[in-house]
Amino acid sequence: MFNYRRKLPAFHERNIEDILKRFKLWKKFEDGELKCIICECVITNDNFGCILLSKEGTVNVACSNPECLEKVYDVIN
Repeated sequence: MFNYRRKLPAFHERNIEDILKRFKLWKKFEDGELKCIICECVITNDNFGCILLSKEGTVNVACSNPECLEKVYDVIN
């Protein structure tokens, strides 16, 4: 599946607030309006999967559902 190494930034769940504030997504998260870019479920502390940064500068998030994370992997590779 992986034939090369790639650096992937990671963070601990206790840093979610700081990370989301940095990307100006915290208010949406707090208000229950932050949604997975794939399945559109509401993102919570329990289902936070990853942050996606596009070349165009947009910031999206995905939930921790394995099917969503697989689709994210397909998009970034």
